[in-house]
This record gives sequence, structure tokens and C-alpha cells, in this order.
Amino acid sequence: MKITDIKAIPLRIPQMLKYELSSGIQEASSDCVLVKVFTDDGIVGVGEAWRFTPDAISTFIEEALKPILVGQNPMQIERLWELMYRTTFRYGRKGTTLHCISGIDTALWDIIGKYRNLPVYEMLGGACRDKLRAYASLPCYKRPEDAAAAAVHCVEEGYTAVKLHQTDIESLKLTRREVGGDIVIMVDVNGPWSPRQAVEKAREMEAYNVLWLEEPVNPMDDYEGLAYVREHSNIQIAAGENEYTHYGFKEMIIKGAVDIFQPDVIKSGGLTACQKILALAEAWNIQLIPHSFYFGPGVAATLHFAISNMSSDYVEINAEPLEEFPTQPSLRPKNGFIEVPKGPGLGIEIDEAVVKKYPYSR
Repeated sequence: MKITDIKAIPLRIPQMLKYELSSGIQEASSDCVLVKVFTDDGIVGVGEAWRFTPDAISTFIEEALKPILVGQNPMQIERLWELMYRTTFRYGRKGTTLHCISGIDTALWDIIGKYRNLPVYEMLGGACRDKLRAYASLPCYKRPEDAAAAAVHCVEEGYTAVKLHQTDIESLKLTRREVGGDIVIMVDVNGPWSPRQAVEKAREMEAYNVLWLEEPVNPMDDYEGLAYVREHSNIQIAAGENEYTHYGFKEMIIKGAVDIFQPDVIKSGGLTACQKILALAEAWNIQLIPHSFYFGPGVAATLHFAISNMSSDYVEINAEPLEEFPTQPSLRPKNGFIEVPKGPGLGIEIDEAVVKKYPYSR
């Protein structure tokens, strides 16, 4: 079997927000870069690349990666990962380059699963549980009371865990009061503070029983700073959605930066890289819970990865749904849990009507 073509399709689908975001936006959209890898055997693998700068991502895939992959055997996934990684070193070892590699790597796993008539999780070692516990990942709302109300909505939908993206303590305080003591709360602040400021904030958060504090330090790859916060806080520190490959996560281990790894399947290097990151986490006894703040085939890939390892107690789900979903099934939780598709490969189909309806536009 040979690869005959690769296409990257940028999409922009409206998102159904409950409340006004911190940016002042009331109506938002979620971008997606759908990746398709075609073969001479008729099998088409689908993947997703991280959504920032969708036009640039799509161009890079088709201009830089497609020429080195057409004619290659898609079953040789480890060799192709190394080929992409080594060939693109002049473009950088993080960011856009790895987003693109991740999208193609995900599609290659889909091809192999379809060819062997196996779901991806079976090829990764088999299911470690029947279903996955989902946590509702909320956007950053403008008002604390909106954050708390959104969390309550999620609990009413069956979620038993919610993640806030608020930087103020009042939002956390209100949310804990409204959802009660049994609901798990995580806080992701996206790198706003110095290490000392982060310690002060973490100590304020301790009163509200926060499971983890995510990326509290600016810059987000200041791993010495993260290690300082970890040492001086009683809240677990989580990070990794903005780190890349097993090489990057090795640095987090060396610096003692985190309690929880959060690799992103469609950012950090695909399933191939995430398997190696998982091995590092297991060797150093670090929990791994993947980041997955998106809606397309990347969600399916994340589910297969999460259910096939013993570490991932939760899977992240973007709580604010889309107007329409590009995949079938749509991969949304029911009563706080989510089923992993059991069909060959990623076990999903692309809804071509949705793809046609929502092309990306600036």
C-alpha cells in the first residue's frame, strides 16, 4: 500500500456559547484543520491538526509534508514519523511543525486500523476500562457568576468534574459554592503569573479543593518556575499542552516541573509521540491526562489513547458545543462519561455535508 495524496481542509464552525467570554465575544467559532491521507488501496485515513492559523497549517501540510510522504508505505508509521521530524528540522522543533506532523500521524494510525480491521486502542494495547470519565472544560467567561452558572449547567448534564479557565479567585469561590463539595474542580490559567505570584494564587485556591492548577507560570515553558510553584504549593501542578514530543517532556522531568503530564495528541507529535511520552510518565511515576480542547478527529484519537493506558483517569471535553459536528459520532459525553468508538481505525466518519457547509474564512 502506498500514500497517493494528502489534503488539509480548514474549517470554521460556530460554537454555541452560554455566556460572554472574557474577550467580550458573545458569538464564537471553533476552527479545525481536517487531514485526509489517501492510499492506492482505497483506504482514506482522517486526522486533525491543531487549529491555530488554519491556512498556514493546511499550506505547510500540503507543501512541506505531502511531497516527502506520497509514495511511502503508510503502515511504516514509526519510520514516517522520523522522516517528517528530521526533514522539517529547519522549520523548528515546536509549534506549527509538530501540529502538522500530529495531524498526519493521527491519519496514519486511522489507516492502519482500517487496514487491519482493528480500533486504534486495540493496537495501542487494548482498553483499560469500559468508558472514560469526561471533565467539562469551560472557556474563560467575563463574569465570575457566569463561570459558576456554566459549571452548574455541566453538572446538571451529568459531568462530575469541571475545569475553569478563570484567573480570579472569586470565580473559583462561586463555582465551588454552587456545585458543592463532591464535584471535582480543576483550574487552567494559561500562564499569567510569575512563580511567586503563582504560589500566592495557589495558596488562595487551596481552600476550594482544586484537583490541579494548570500552567500558572509565564512563560509556560519556564520549568524551573513551575518546579518552584510545585514545591511551595499543596495543589498538583499540571502542564504539557504546549510542549512537544518526548524530548520536550524529558525536560519537564529533569526540572521536576509537574505532577501531571498533559500532552495533546494533535499538537505534541501525534499518537506516535504520545506513546513515548506515556512511557516517560510511567517510568517517572507521573500521571498523564491528555489535553483535548477541540471537536474533530483529534477527540477520537485522544479517546483511543486515553482508554488504552492506566494513567488517564479523565479526558477533557470542550463544554461549549458546536452548531454542527464534523464527525459522526459527535463524541460527546452522556452522564459524565464518553464511549470510545469501536469501529476500525479511529471509528469515526467525516460528515462531508458539514465540511462543505463550514469552510474556513478569515
